[in-house]
Amino acid sequence: MKLLKNILLIPGPVTTKFPKINTFSDYSARESSFINIISSVRSKLLEISNTNKNNYTSILLQGSGTYANEAVISSLSANSKVKIFSNGIYGDRLSEIVIKKKNFNKSVNLKFTDIITPDIVEENIKNCNSTHIALVHNETTSGILNPINDIIPIIKKYNKKVIVDAISSYGGIPIDINKLNIDYLIGSSNKCLHGYPGLSFVIANKNSLEECKNNSTSLSLDLYDQYLELSHKNQFRFTPPIQIIDDLNSSLIELINEGGVEKRYERYCSLNSIVYKELIAYGFTPYLPREYNGPIVSTFYLPEFVKNFDFNVFANRLKKDNIIIYPSPINNPNLIRIGNIGNITDKELLYCLSRIKLELLKFF
Repeated sequence: MKLLKNILLIPGPVTTKFPKINTFSDYSARESSFINIISSVRSKLLEISNTNKNNYTSILLQGSGTYANEAVISSLSANSKVKIFSNGIYGDRLSEIVIKKKNFNKSVNLKFTDIITPDIVEENIKNCNSTHIALVHNETTSGILNPINDIIPIIKKYNKKVIVDAISSYGGIPIDINKLNIDYLIGSSNKCLHGYPGLSFVIANKNSLEECKNNSTSLSLDLYDQYLELSHKNQFRFTPPIQIIDDLNSSLIELINEGGVEKRYERYCSLNSIVYKELIAYGFTPYLPREYNGPIVSTFYLPEFVKNFDFNVFANRLKKDNIIIYPSPINNPNLIRIGNIGNITDKELLYCLSRIKLELLKFF
């Protein structure tokens, strides 16, 4: 078998489908055709999670998911205090943003192998003066999936507002935004939605969003002003990534036509099981307990027979076969991280895993 396209075994950007339902076109930012596309994307972002449009709105932003995280945090009122729960580098990035915005309330830092539990959350917020609690849903540092269905009710019990970084989970793992009463959920185009990089979004509770009015410390990342412009005109305040938005609209249509988030979740679970089965049989050892690992990306210790492993050499050899992997962000040279989201077939995934096995033999 020879791959005819790059297969990205990473947690995003992902292998995309081509051609899509609608081949994207060049538009001006202000013409009616493109304004209709913006409206469609905003509506479908709520539709795929059955989120109540009376209570929630979607706000599109130029840039990666980090831009949207910063837009939320920098738009909170000056007297807000945000406590971060982190078990990976993306939780740590939330802390970096909060510290820069001067509304930091001590973070709770766990090991990368430890899941954020309701008990840990309750113990750390029951007597604190935090107004907001922020955490990452699917932490791609390791692949750990934090149980927000159990965590968020505890946060709400103590009358705290919740910020969920769902950048690597929204569209691929079911999230009941209505039931959980999430205040701010952050996502991006280039993960489970199978779009191209360059667009992020915030799904915000409209009542909570009012606290952001006239509070932003940034012009371009002012969440409330962006919301007003989109709500009144369905336009961006500054030049939008037109082709990326058009592409995302097609990607959302595909997601809905393929059965929605539940079906995509089932698909990811199936692909993730293939990764586990194949690599464990070859001698890999999971970095996390299986029940902690989400279906997006997984981290493994290399087989014991591998000696003098050089990741760059390994990755460059795979790249010649159109297989793309990233090094694990965890500081351990014996770890490898494999993602399984995007437009990847079972046959393509099995081929990629067979090539990984063969290339590792060169480090025997």
